[in-house]
Amino acid sequence: QGYVHRLIQNVDDGKIVEISDPANTTSQERSLIPTLSDTQEDEAVHRKLEGYASQYYTLLKSQLEQQRMHYEGMMQNIQHEHKIQNEKKKNDGSSELIAALRQDRNQLKHRLIELKKKGNKVVEEVAFLKNMNESLEANKEPMRQRIMILKNQRKEIREVLNNSLPPLEEKVKQLMLKLEHG
Repeated sequence: QGYVHRLIQNVDDGKIVEISDPANTTSQERSLIPTLSDTQEDEAVHRKLEGYASQYYTLLKSQLEQQRMHYEGMMQNIQHEHKIQNEKKKNDGSSELIAALRQDRNQLKHRLIELKKKGNKVVEEVAFLKNMNESLEANKEPMRQRIMILKNQRKEIREVLNNSLPPLEEKVKQLMLKLEHG
């Protein structure tokens, strides 16, 4: 069957770990991949969520800044072009220039409002994710207690079943013998 041992690098701590043979499902070998406790797993999920929110917010912020710089550059170019035209034709087209600049300014204001709305939406999403994480953290202990109670109940039911099953089996055997012989 020729399984080749494969080693990989763990993303979290950089340690080299071995991947177990996928064909050997009944092996009692102990896995070399470290398992995380519930708290560590919850903390990892929390860190990931915060990381995603931070990355999203940083990306949005940088894109907004780039767009602002782009539009400011466009506005400066328009102003420069209009200044040149204005020098050539001092009296001609000054009202057109003002109208064009006002239109550009209005478009930029509209774009700024849209980007602020998007920024607020991101902030709301981050707050929602934080609240969700806090809620999950708060519900973790009651759920653990509930699991323990259910495990104990299951254990008690198995004990009752194991205690009552042998006498019943014996009675069935005796009845079967009576039916066969008589």
